[in-house]
Amino acid sequence: MLISEALNLKERAFISFVGAGGKSTLFKRLAEEMALKKSKRVILTTTTKMYALQLDPFVKKGRLIEGHNEETIRECIEKYFSLKRKGGRLAVVGEKMEDKGEEKVSGPPLYWLDKWWEDKLADYFLIEADGAAGRPVKAPASHEPVIPLSTTNLVGVIGIDALGLSLQEENVFRSQIFSQLTGLNLGEKIGIEALSLLICHPEGLFKGVPPGCRCHLFINKAENAEDQKRAEELTFQVLKICPRGISDIIIGAAAQNEVVAEVIRKVKTS
Repeated sequence: MLISEALNLKERAFISFVGAGGKSTLFKRLAEEMALKKSKRVILTTTTKMYALQLDPFVKKGRLIEGHNEETIRECIEKYFSLKRKGGRLAVVGEKMEDKGEEKVSGPPLYWLDKWWEDKLADYFLIEADGAAGRPVKAPASHEPVIPLSTTNLVGVIGIDALGLSLQEENVFRSQIFSQLTGLNLGEKIGIEALSLLICHPEGLFKGVPPGCRCHLFINKAENAEDQKRAEELTFQVLKICPRGISDIIIGAAAQNEVVAEVIRKVKTS
């Protein structure tokens, strides 16, 4: 099953990614899928900062559209989408910058993205809306995540490899906030209950979800039978304590050839 199939995406979708534990890898894999949809126009960007290396494969295939003027950037995007291409039409929008000695890409203002969606500038928007410093799990600070209001599909990512780790900053991004949200003390082992509390807490993984947006939980790094079993245990706990609000739970491994292993969908009842 493709990631787009697991997310049950419509003909147009504005997809934002939050969380940790392979979020950028999953983002990249979905972008690769979308690039194969020849009749579709895709805008790829971030509302925070991404490492330039993460976007390099797409910049090489297409182009990085940079600038400070909204009208100029819009014209560049429209011109790029109008070109006849053998592959898909995927435009990367952002601006290269230096951040603590690392080359990164920053994205356009939120209101530009919302305006472009309203004006149907593209069919799919893929947005990395959160940063996690490479940790398997994170708790959002007051200014995070940065989710555009136009988001139709919010993908919250968490790494199953966080289970059993000690609650400390080297394992959990913003470990102090994680402790406050879950009640787990610093230094204690992270278990199913703590992860499920982070996922379901109003200030946790899906903090700031826009009205009418569908929420998808992606439990990542389930790379073997044992990890899949632990991911299923986490799924059952999440469904137990917050049965509403999450459209579906996807278990998989973004770094493997077959990304999606299992999908648990919300069943509508009359």
